[in-house]
Amino acid sequence: MTEVGRTPSDVSYSIIHSRTVPGRKRAIEVQLNKKVSEDVLRAIALELRGQDPGDYQRTFIAYYLPGMTVGAGAWATTHFTPNLEVRILGVKKEQEKELQAESIPSDREVIGCWLVEMPGLAGRITIFREGANVFIERKFTDGSCLKEQLVEKRTSLGHRFDKVDGSSAGDHWLVDSRGNLQIRDNDGVIGTAKKIE
Repeated sequence: MTEVGRTPSDVSYSIIHSRTVPGRKRAIEVQLNKKVSEDVLRAIALELRGQDPGDYQRTFIAYYLPGMTVGAGAWATTHFTPNLEVRILGVKKEQEKELQAESIPSDREVIGCWLVEMPGLAGRITIFREGANVFIERKFTDGSCLKEQLVEKRTSLGHRFDKVDGSSAGDHWLVDSRGNLQIRDNDGVIGTAKKIE
């Protein structure tokens, strides 16, 4: 357990953005060097609140992991409204180990497995072939699972996968040159999932 108000020496963070409305609220976006526990988030939140002498009714803090797109959904939040509420929206450290260790059925030819940190999508994505068909299986942190058939094609950007029925927003997945999975739509990259080795 982390001592209240103290961040472990192997954890570092930096403030990406800070906005205030004097006397009312403060909003902070923070870059973490790695995943941390709820106790460590609580300690960081207390440190950050203590760094500003202003008196705010509410303080909102959003945390991003390395490689996450700022503004595309935080990995975790700590909000003082006025009491501190700590929430991990992405994959927790212990969940990550379970998702990475999950076995794959032998009848699947796996194209790749990725870890998604985005809120609402957090979990594991596996794209695989079963016979002549390609599927995506999304296993979420709440234990639920969704399997859909895909259509694959090669593009100048990488190996692209679309839903068989398509999507009005152009939702699709793209394996980039580093093997990571980009979650995309007509407007571009929504987020990137890291490849599970």
